[in-house]
Amino acid sequence: MRTYTIKKQEHCVYEDLSELPKDVKYLKDWRQGEIGDWVLADDGCIIQVLRKNALTKPRGKVRVVYTLGTCTGTFVNNNNVKMDTEKRDNIYNLSGKRPNDSLSNKSKITSNESLFAHHLTKGLSPEDAYIKSFRTKSRKYAKIQAGILVKTSRIRKAMKEELKPVLVALGIEPELVLSGIRDIATDPEAKHSDKLKALFELGEILELKETNKVTEVSGALFQGFQPEQLQATERPQLKE
Repeated sequence: MRTYTIKKQEHCVYEDLSELPKDVKYLKDWRQGEIGDWVLADDGCIIQVLRKNALTKPRGKVRVVYTLGTCTGTFVNNNNVKMDTEKRDNIYNLSGKRPNDSLSNKSKITSNESLFAHHLTKGLSPEDAYIKSFRTKSRKYAKIQAGILVKTSRIRKAMKEELKPVLVALGIEPELVLSGIRDIATDPEAKHSDKLKALFELGEILELKETNKVTEVSGALFQGFQPEQLQATERPQLKE
């Protein structure tokens, strides 16, 4: 269970049915909720509807649409919209963002996110790292949110900083890593799949996101590979 204080009043988000008080009944379809109703969000948590507002559209067959507000955000009452219980920066607008503070472009890392990155570098799975860093015990919720966080540049940057002293202690220099990848990529006896993975890894390190740029830099290293071999080789993925 998580709690959030809105206008000096504490509101609960129940992450498991076992946490739900016996006298609390909830609607399985949150879109049918009215103010005061408890509803099942699409991430599996139970949350209370605190606001319901009507929005008038200037055109279209349906001129009025409704929004439902909770202690974590505001959602359009639409079959194509999913309700989750992740706390928005701004819970009163649909974007969930504060003015001039786009969540997707946010570069400043929070203390919880720093702790999350720290646990990742210690070998924890993203799911376990999230549970240790944020106020949640729901593994389903943690898995979803951790999957989003690990893809952000601020978490990747924080992980690199966390690993620097470890690499120094082990005597591992960046040049050594790059040299090893280069050796695999240029080894004529290496498997095609190993060589391609090494090249892709090198491309990630050099932040060459476009395939044509990787090809230009690696030059003849890509020559000799068939299209099906290139397609069959995937970039290394972060394990969950």
